[in-house]
Amino acid sequence: MEGADRSRERNGGAADEEQAGLREGIPEIPKLRSRELEVFGTIEVAYHRFLPGEIQTLPFKGPVINLHLSAPHRLVQRQHDLAREGLVATNDAAVTPAGVPGYWRTDAASEDMSMLLEEGFVRRVAQEVGVDPDKVELVPVFSAPDPQIERIGLSLLSEMETGGLMGGELYAESQANVLALHVLRSHSSLGRASRRRVGSEGGTSKRLLKRATDYINDNLSQKLTLAEIAEAAYMSPRHFSRSFKNDTGLSPHQYVIHRRVERAKALLANTDLNLAEIARAVGFANQSHLAHHVRCLLGVSPGALRREIKR
Repeated sequence: MEGADRSRERNGGAADEEQAGLREGIPEIPKLRSRELEVFGTIEVAYHRFLPGEIQTLPFKGPVINLHLSAPHRLVQRQHDLAREGLVATNDAAVTPAGVPGYWRTDAASEDMSMLLEEGFVRRVAQEVGVDPDKVELVPVFSAPDPQIERIGLSLLSEMETGGLMGGELYAESQANVLALHVLRSHSSLGRASRRRVGSEGGTSKRLLKRATDYINDNLSQKLTLAEIAEAAYMSPRHFSRSFKNDTGLSPHQYVIHRRVERAKALLANTDLNLAEIARAVGFANQSHLAHHVRCLLGVSPGALRREIKR
């Protein structure tokens, strides 16, 4: 905590003027472990394990995408005048646009990775897909599930751990390209036409996608089949499955599991139902099935999650 305070005193006056890389922008507060990977002109990746307390960063020279790796815990986040407090789950992602200072306060040790995309690289990617980079504004995202960011982040983390054995700079640059496309498509001010140019051709229409997701949400407690969900969207199962994943980043089955876990989390927080009752209410076969998927997605057992939420 004292280290973070000293960093704020040292950097406070320059926070609105400087733009930093990951090395310069993250203050010298106690870190239990740290690694870095840099592909010049494209992406910087850093892994840190921070002690509990406060972290305040300078504005970065490009958008920063964070991936939370450790167990769920309470987190306060702030970007300019926007703030949020709540439980951050394992593999939740956050996006901080270029030039925006960041602030986090945690009550537990935090294991995280950060991916800084070079601003010039993001602009080139936008131009390559026919989008005017001057008309694109990235929007802040507080910690939330994002399977595409999760996959890219874990791949780059593995690249750091193996010392580039998976493919080195070429592999990291290809992952940076996919990440930039995803951020432009999913976390920016792009209009519908530009979104199609960035990669949503062949996907489901917004109206049909809503029919499918509404059907899933209305029938979570029931046994759901791909054929039934596809029928709700007026599509063949094969075409629907491909289009749904293109639009959401998840297969229909994965989406159903995520929604069941999200609803189970709400029931754990807001009801006194036991775990077997919650499992039935959200469509899991039994309590063990519920526990398995909650652990996979949130990194904690249902009982521990309920205690954390109600603490």
